[in-house]
Formats: sequence, C-alpha cells, structure tokens
Amino acid sequence: MMTLPQNTKIKDLPLNRDVHVVASNDDGLVALEKPDNIMSHPNKSDDIKRSLLTVSYDYEGEFYFWEDDQGNEQKVWLINRLDSPTSGLILIGLNPEITAEIKIMFATHRVQKTYYALVRHHLKNKTGSWSDMISKDLVNGRRVIKGGRKIEAKTTFQCIAKPTGGFPVSLVKLMPITGRTHQLRVQCKKHGHPIVGDRTYGSFSFNKEVTMETGEKRMMLHSGETKVNYSFKGKVRTFHAKSELPEAFNTVIRFRPGMRTLKAASEEEKKSVLEGRRFKEV
Repeated sequence: MMTLPQNTKIKDLPLNRDVHVVASNDDGLVALEKPDNIMSHPNKSDDIKRSLLTVSYDYEGEFYFWEDDQGNEQKVWLINRLDSPTSGLILIGLNPEITAEIKIMFATHRVQKTYYALVRHHLKNKTGSWSDMISKDLVNGRRVIKGGRKIEAKTTFQCIAKPTGGFPVSLVKLMPITGRTHQLRVQCKKHGHPIVGDRTYGSFSFNKEVTMETGEKRMMLHSGETKVNYSFKGKVRTFHAKSELPEAFNTVIRFRPGMRTLKAASEEEKKSVLEGRRFKEV
C-alpha cells in the first residue's frame, strides 16, 4: 500500500461496515462505495456509527481525523457528498493538496458524474435534458428563509430499461451538469418521475406498494460512475471509478405479480419464472 505525506494508509482507513475502496491513485485520490443509509459525515457525535468513517469529523476543515496505534494523528478529507439514502461512489483525499485540486473540479462542473435511478412511470423520451429553477434556502444574517431564492439546475438523462408486466417504472441514467442539493431528486419529481423509495420527494403510496411487494425500502438512486481529468504536480491525470447497480434495483425491476411466493420456491422454480420475464427494449 502506498504511504501519503501524512502516513495514511488505505488499508488502515477506519471505514464503516460495507464501505469499501473502489479505486485509488498515487496522488492520494480515493473512490469509496457507500451503501444506502450511511452518512457522508456525522452531523453530531451520535452519528459516527452511521458515517462513512467511524471516527470524528471536523466540520470547518471538512476532514475526518483519528489517532493510529502509534498515537499519530491521521486525516482524510471529504471531497464530495451523497445524501444518506443514496448509495454509490464518493471521493476522499488522503492529503490536502489533491483534495483542493479535485474540489475545484467539482466547483467548476468539470467532474463527470453518472447516477442511476429507478423512477415511477415510463419516460416518453429515451434521451433528453432538464433545465429547472429550484428553490434554495436563503441565509440572511442569522435568519434562514426556506426556499428564499431560486437557482438553475441542469441534468441530462437517458432511459435504460422499461420493464413490462410489473411496476410502472423506468431505469434511467442521470448526468447532472450542475451540482445542487437534492438536484436529481427534485428534478425527477418536477418532471413527473419521482424516484422510487424517496421519502421526501417521492410518492408515499407507490413507495408503500413497492415495499409490500418486494420488501425493498431504500431510495433507488445510485452514484454509478465518476470520471475527472485534472492536473497535479505538473502532470495531467485521469481518475475513473465505477460501481455496479445494487441488487435492490433488480429486485424491483424484475418483480411480477405473484412473485412473493418465489422466496419459498425451489431454485428450479425461480429460474423458470425469471426466464419468463419480459423487458421492453428502449
């Protein structure tokens, strides 16, 4: 394992359960895969056990910190964030220099991010783009005005699959151009395709139906791919990480009426039902 300037070793990162390293490079840039319901960082001390790393977090400096077995302080900087219900790729930096460089790339919209979402209803168009003005809180001194200002949000989309005979859902690839808080969740709702399992912007009744039929409660939004070209210490670099679609998505996509009995069926019976499922090409 490589050793960075502050002697942080990837293998010694205090990662939470089921969080694992997807990709890394010699500059100290690391892509982690975060499960759903794990926080990007703790909001209070009680959240540490539910966070990306199970150690303390400095909110002003935006880094995790802890002491190793030799009593040396270690730090890991958080580069971007995901909502707790969202799974997939999240970037950390093992030194402040690479962190600052990649944060600039995020701020100037030069990071290619691809998300996958399972949304309600079938999309009319296979590809397209959304440009919306969405609400953002306005801070005026000590006052916070909810939805006090409007900001532009842009996203391109591509429909990947429309299952037939099951739930009226579509699997879509979402590529945000801007990076607003809850942007994808808000835009999906705004355009009539709320994300399955979204408890804030989704359909409560539909989410309940999906859970009753499949047992899946999570929000179906996943950060599946991140790519960034950057310059560091005089060299041009490319960092690319990919994460597979969680099985929960396939469970909902493949559902057909009567399939709840499959849990008690034999492997041969399950295979027979699975082979009989139909998908509409898009």
